Amino acid sequence: MPRARNRVCSTPGCPRMQPETQCLEHRRDENRHRHATTPTKSTRDWAERQRRATAVNAHRARHGGWCPGYGVPAHHATDLTADHIVPVARGGDPRGPLTVLCRSCNGRKAHN
Repeated sequence: MPRARNRVCSTPGCPRMQPETQCLEHRRDENRHRHATTPTKSTRDWAERQRRATAVNAHRARHGGWCPGYGVPAHHATDLTADHIVPVARGGDPRGPLTVLCRSCNGRKAHN
């Protein structure tokens, strides 16, 4: 298999040549930034986890185990999750309102 041609790093001002789109240093920086700024279940603080659990419990008390659906009709679901109506990554308030959907609808919402 032929070797890939070297090209200049895609980070503006970096003159390094390599076969990938970014040099190793800038790829590491980007990955570090991505992991540091993307909240995950384990990095959310206790208050946020409680707020989400309260939203899911309130939804279950009102509607039972029904997901309102996202792009699909309402359906029964056992894996309800709470998520921001306007994603924080898109400028939403971290303490903003939450919506409750099942995991598959929540994933569907993320791709739109």
